[in-house]
Order: sequence, then structure tokens, then C-alpha cells
Amino acid sequence: MQEIFWFGLGAFVYLALNQITFLFHKIKYITDVKIYAFQLIGFAYEHLVFATTAKYIAIDESTLDKEKVKIFKNLDEVAFEEWKKEVALGLKEAVPPVYRGAMEVENWDDIMNALDVHYKKVLHSKGKHSAKKKKVD
Repeated sequence: MQEIFWFGLGAFVYLALNQITFLFHKIKYITDVKIYAFQLIGFAYEHLVFATTAKYIAIDESTLDKEKVKIFKNLDEVAFEEWKKEVALGLKEAVPPVYRGAMEVENWDDIMNALDVHYKKVLHSKGKHSAKKKKVD
């Protein structure tokens, strides 16, 4: 009878540890997907800014009226801000309802702040890694 108790307790402990491990893997997976999505958005943002800057350089070198150039820039600024809002909203809506709490983003600034934190963490960890490597050498 005692063997059955210990077997049952061992099975219970195994299942509990398995569920905890699964939960941590799930959290890590969701965090990684979130960061990859933010990086993709950041990459698109960089290219959009680059294309817009190239357009402004070309417009400034053209013979267009300064007022028309100003109108183009204002329209682009409004469109850019709308794009940012739609990206944040689209990201939030694209995520299944179960995981929306894990996204922790409401607007564009939240996405950029999350990327900033991620890149600082990566740079900090690389700094520690290279410092350890120098001590070994």
C-alpha cells in the first residue's frame, strides 16, 4: 500500500513539474514571437522613413513650389501617424484573444518602448558576455 502512495506522489510531482516547465516554455515562446513581431514592425518603419526621406530629398531638389512641398510633407506626416495607429491596432487584433494580455501594447509608443527595452537587454547581455570572454583570455 505504501508503494502505491509513493508511486502516486511521484506521478503527481512529475505532472506538476511538467506543467510548470510547459508554462515557462509557453511564456518564452510568446515573448519571442512578440519581440520578432516588434522587430518586423521596426524594420518596416525604418524602410518607410528611408523612402520618405529619399522622397523629400528628391522633392527639395525639384522645381516644385515650396507651398506644394509643405502640403506634401503635412499629408505624409498625417498618413505616417495614421499608419502607426493602424499598425498597433492591427497587431493587437491579429493576436488571439487568449494571448492579447501578453502583448502589452496599446499604441505605437508601447511597441517602440518594448523594442528599446529588448535592444538594451541584448546589448547589456552582450557586454557581459564579452567582458567574461576578455577575463578568460
